[in-house]
Amino acid sequence: MAGPCVAVLLPDPWTASHVELFRVWLAEALTNQTGDWWLLREPSRLGWQAESPVTGPMLVEPDDWDVEDPDEATFLARAAGFRPATEVVLASATNGVDDHRFLAHLAVAIAHRYGGLIDLTGPLPVPPPARVRVLDAVEAGTGIEEWWAGSRETLRMLGGAWHEIPYVAAGGTRHIYHVVEPDLLTVWLTHPQFRMVK
Repeated sequence: MAGPCVAVLLPDPWTASHVELFRVWLAEALTNQTGDWWLLREPSRLGWQAESPVTGPMLVEPDDWDVEDPDEATFLARAAGFRPATEVVLASATNGVDDHRFLAHLAVAIAHRYGGLIDLTGPLPVPPPARVRVLDAVEAGTGIEEWWAGSRETLRMLGGAWHEIPYVAAGGTRHIYHVVEPDLLTVWLTHPQFRMVK
């Protein structure tokens, strides 16, 4: 994907009929382009009061939730209060400012409607501290803990429930992602540094 992505984690398993009803609901605000790709049509139906936002196609893909690392699954279930049964993956094909907002508003709407939490697919994306070089942090992990600390501090200031989930990536490196309640993401939408994980 060229743009940002999230996953909405839901406690209940979905059948084909759940997915069909979900697609009917989506069609109130979005137009189906092809398969799981949708275009924004009515932003106000998502609680987004924007005039003519410029957004690209959005992948909206419900699926069974699955994770390879049993420790990660246990940690997430303990933190969130439920083991997800379903996830709705949202991924933007483009990376404009409005695409980030479209993604966040859609995630919030889905999480509110179906009682879910939002997996940001990484730490809350705040700018790195001045002394941390992005390339060093991403490639070698130099300064990454300091960068994550900035994410945690911003989450605390936003208020609302959030959870930090550790996991081990390919190559054995330790990473984290944040899972947030929808109201916290709504507050993040108003923050001057707002953006989603790309």
